[in-house]
Amino acid sequence: MIPILSVPILSGPEHLRKMLASVDVPVGRTILVDNGDVLDDSWGGTVVKPRANLGVAQSWNFVIKNFDAPWWVFSNHDLVFAPGDLKRLVDAVQAGAEVVLLGGFFAFAVSVSAIDKVGLFDENFAPAYCEDNDWDYRCRLARVKIHNLPAALTHRVSSTLNDDPEYRAQNGRTFTKTRTFCGGQWGGGPDAEADESP
Repeated sequence: MIPILSVPILSGPEHLRKMLASVDVPVGRTILVDNGDVLDDSWGGTVVKPRANLGVAQSWNFVIKNFDAPWWVFSNHDLVFAPGDLKRLVDAVQAGAEVVLLGGFFAFAVSVSAIDKVGLFDENFAPAYCEDNDWDYRCRLARVKIHNLPAALTHRVSSTLNDDPEYRAQNGRTFTKTRTFCGGQWGGGPDAEADESP
């Protein structure tokens, strides 16, 4: 069983409905972080409505800090799991893996022990992009192995940006900022890091 499944969402609740319908393993609790005020009371699970968009890293951290579990699964809202994807993820965590990706950081599990060794996600990457590259590199520095499992899921990549011209325009301004920050942190951008401390 997945103790907690959490999904941050800014737009596109129709995508979220399909994603939740594709979950084929038991889930203890579902936490939906509604950063765009697009969900109403009819949604199952716990709907958290921040006053403003927390962004990706802060949404993940919010769940880690406020909903105790031995491990959490975080998923993008715009994907559909294939049968068996989540079972493989659960099996890997139960076999001792501390971090498990289903093809990438758009669907992944992270354990308390990994957070203890690596720390929370860096909220300076706001609202999105490069927070996963930063945390991946920090895992390597802390010698926390990331297990990237093959997955047959369908991911409608960047649907928030593709579906909304306003968010796409905002990302045009913030993406450069987050990528530059990542490079400044580590002496090189994603996959070109050179420094061992920020």
